[in-house]
Amino acid sequence: MFTRLKYRNIFSFFFLFVFSFLAQPQLRKINRTFQNFREIYYVLDSDTSVKHGNYKLFYKSNIIENGFYDHNKKTGKWQFFYLQGVFEYEYDFTNSKLLRVSEGNKRYNKELKITPSLFVGSPLKPYLFIVSNIHYPKEAKEKRIGGKVILALKINRKGELEDMYLYQRLNPLLDDEVMRVARLFPSDWRWFPATRNGVPVNDEYRITIEFDPDDL
Repeated sequence: MFTRLKYRNIFSFFFLFVFSFLAQPQLRKINRTFQNFREIYYVLDSDTSVKHGNYKLFYKSNIIENGFYDHNKKTGKWQFFYLQGVFEYEYDFTNSKLLRVSEGNKRYNKELKITPSLFVGSPLKPYLFIVSNIHYPKEAKEKRIGGKVILALKINRKGELEDMYLYQRLNPLLDDEVMRVARLFPSDWRWFPATRNGVPVNDEYRITIEFDPDDL
């Protein structure tokens, strides 16, 4: 009797193991390179448009995004990085909670419960979008005009981009070029709103663009 029960339990365990294995979606690994980016992620074998599983995004040789997709939806803890793999922030998409922010972010104050507005993704993306699409005006080249332009994006409490302006100007030729490119931002980009004591508030997200005539 005991032996029969033992084998029955083993068979039940084996059946559940096989069933759970077969119930798991079959995945296909994707390794995609475009420009200086490289993505490594998984998609459903039955529908390759659906990301499901671990996801990593690299810029050159440095990781800039790391997390997990569940049927095209970000879930769990994601880490985002800037140039040379410098840590920027960690966010829990399952619980909609900001977990960590780089100590170098001057707009973050843990003690005062102040968090800055953040791009949903690596902050390298909006920065590279601008520098990759900017055309150095001919007159600015000839006059060797260089310096910083700081673009300020007005992010409302819903995480929507409402407006933009130049927080720091340099020269009308370069100022206008930065604004021209910024207006081309993809419409599906999103931001996490800034918070004060856990309450979303309107804030700004700033991007510094440097023009160096020696790089021409």
